[in-house]
Formats: sequence, structure tokens, C-alpha cells
Amino acid sequence: MTPLLLPWRSIRRGLAAGVGALLLTGVAAQGTAVAAPQGKPAKLTVKDYRAWLKTKDAKTLKAFDELPRTKQQKLVGYLQNRAVTKEFNAKVTGALAKGGHSEVAYNKDVRFIGDVKTSDSDHSHGVHTITVNFTATERIYDIPVLTQKTTLSYVYESFRPQPRITGKPKLKRSITNLNAAFAIEASKGAVTVKNKKTVVANLTWYATPKYKSAGSGALTKRQTTTSSHGATDKFTAVLTKS
Repeated sequence: MTPLLLPWRSIRRGLAAGVGALLLTGVAAQGTAVAAPQGKPAKLTVKDYRAWLKTKDAKTLKAFDELPRTKQQKLVGYLQNRAVTKEFNAKVTGALAKGGHSEVAYNKDVRFIGDVKTSDSDHSHGVHTITVNFTATERIYDIPVLTQKTTLSYVYESFRPQPRITGKPKLKRSITNLNAAFAIEASKGAVTVKNKKTVVANLTWYATPKYKSAGSGALTKRQTTTSSHGATDKFTAVLTKS
């Protein structure tokens, strides 16, 4: 029997169709294999928090493990309680030469603490480098679960007939976030000088929930340090509520 010979054009069409079908199948399979991103987990548990702390901070894990089980459960509840995070705030005022401290009790378990430490380095002939460190900390059962810090530094020339701030002030920030329920980031921040005797540094923190139990949408907080010179050299440091 004589073999049936097909024209090359027909064979090529058939191969192209087969390859196209394979490609389409591959795309479909790939789309099925790569599932759509899942939503946030429902709730932070004690087990979840312990596992997370193991990768973050051994000291905090140890302190957490030393708490009774009931307090561990309450602490984890506070972490994902949006109302607590919204309320986190601090305000410290005082003389630049002394710094200051403040505490606000959210309840008997949770405290918000503000600390300001300052330094004045007189390099020579009344040229001072002033540094103002402002730290705001949330503590639960005396365990620090969130620490936000800003450092303002600038040069103040007191030797002039009219003393003034000179140069470009600098602002640095740092954070120690041991709250697994929120991811926290900060804006770059900004520093302004007013009347050559007052400097204001501010930035915004954004706390984004990682669990449904912590709500939706980022919470924002403004952290501001104001340092001024005059008859009295003083400061005001504020972390606002959300």
C-alpha cells in the first residue's frame, strides 16, 4: 500500500496548532499552580508570636516566656488591639540642659513612655553642637514591644552678638518593632529653622496591620521635636495619637 503523503504546508500547520495548544495548556496550568495571594491571617496567636520572636529578639522571647499563660494571651491581645496602637503617644518638655521623662498609663498593663536625652558639645569659643534624642516606648507588662526614636542635631553659635542656629540641622530615626501585628515604617522626615533660634524636626510613622484582628488601613503618627534658644533653652518632644 502506498503511504499517504501530506503536503509540507499542512504538516507545518498541524505542528503549529499542536505547539499553540501546548503553550495554552502550559499557561493555564501555570495560572492554576500560582494561586492568588491570600488575605491577611485572622488573628495573632501566642504560638505565632513566639515563633516570630525567635527570629527577632531572644531577650524579649525570654521575658515573654516568663509570663503566666494568661498574661501571654493578654499581651498578644494588646498587640493586635488597634485601639491600643492608636492611643500610643508621648509628650516630654523641659530644659535642654536636663532632658526629661514622662509616662502615660493606658491601663494597669500597658504604659507609654517618653524620654529625652540631650547633649551640648562646645567645640570652641561658643560653637555648640546640640543633640536631642527623643524616644517613645510602648511597654506591656514592662516588656518594651515598640520603641521609636529620633535624633535631632544642629549647630548653635552663642558667641555672636545675636546667637543663632547655623548650618543644616540633621534628623535621624530608628525603630525597634517587637509587635508582630503591625509593620511600621517612617517617612524621611523634615527639619526647619525658625527665626534662627528654633529648630523643628518631624516625621510620620505608618503602622500597617498584618492581621485582620488589627483592622484595616495604616495608622499614622507624627513625631516632633522642637528645640529653641533664648532666655531659656528648652525643648518640646511629642508623639501624637493616631
